[in-house]
Amino acid sequence: MTAIIMEARKLKRRHFWLMAAVLGGLVVMWSAGLHVTRANGVEHMRLLSLGLADSLNMTAMLLPFIAALLASRLATVDTEERMGQWLTALGQAEHSRFLGKLLLGSFAVAAGQLAMLGLTALTGPGLGLRTGATDQALIWSIAVVMIAACVAAVAAQLVLAICVPKQAVGLGIGAVASLLCSALPFMHLGAVDWLLPWGIAGAAAPLSRASQQAGTVILVDHPWLNALWAAVAAGIWTALAGFIINYRENHR
Repeated sequence: MTAIIMEARKLKRRHFWLMAAVLGGLVVMWSAGLHVTRANGVEHMRLLSLGLADSLNMTAMLLPFIAALLASRLATVDTEERMGQWLTALGQAEHSRFLGKLLLGSFAVAAGQLAMLGLTALTGPGLGLRTGATDQALIWSIAVVMIAACVAAVAAQLVLAICVPKQAVGLGIGAVASLLCSALPFMHLGAVDWLLPWGIAGAAAPLSRASQQAGTVILVDHPWLNALWAAVAAGIWTALAGFIINYRENHR
C-alpha cells in the first residue's frame, strides 16, 4: 500500500491521469460510434451480445498501445530529477516501485476498457440492440478477460519501459502488438495470442469469432473457463515481469 501511495504522489503534476482519461475517453467515443452504427445497421446484426464482443475486440486492438503509453509515463517519472536513484538510496526496492506502478497502471488502463463495456451494456437495449439469455454471463466474463488483459499488457510494457532506456522501443513494440494481436484471430491463428502478454483479450474471447462474423451468437464451450485462463495467464506474465525486475536489481 505504501508503494502505491508513493507512486500516486509522484504522478502529481505529471499529467498521467489526464493522459489516461483522454485515452480512455477516445476509446469510449470510438466504441460509442461503433455501437450506434450497429444499432442502425442490418436487423440480424442488432444484438447486444455482438456489441459486447465489439468492446472486447476494441480492447484487443487498442490495449497494447494504450498500455505502452501509460507504462512509459509511469517509468519516466523515476528518471526525472533522478527520482528512482533517490528512492533507492532511501531503501525502497525497485521491485516495490514496479508493483506500485503495475497496480496504478492496470487500474488506469482497465478503467477505460470497463467504461467502454459498461456503456455498451447500459445503452445497448435503449438503442435497439436485442438482448438474450446469455448477455449477463457474457458481460461479466468479458469484464474478467479485460482486467486480466490490462494487467498482463501493463506488466510487459512496464518491463520494457524500465529496462530499455529508449522509450520509443517500448512504444514501437506496443504499436506492433496492437496490430498483430488484433489480426491473429482473423488469420485463424488466435491460439498464438495465448503466447503473448498483449494477446489475452483476443485469445480468451468468450464469443466465437466465426459467429461474430456470421451475425449469430455462439458462446465458446466454457466462457468462464476462458476467463479463468485469462486470469492465470495474467498472473504468469506478472510473475515473469517481477522476476525480470528482481534479476535486474540484483545484478545491476
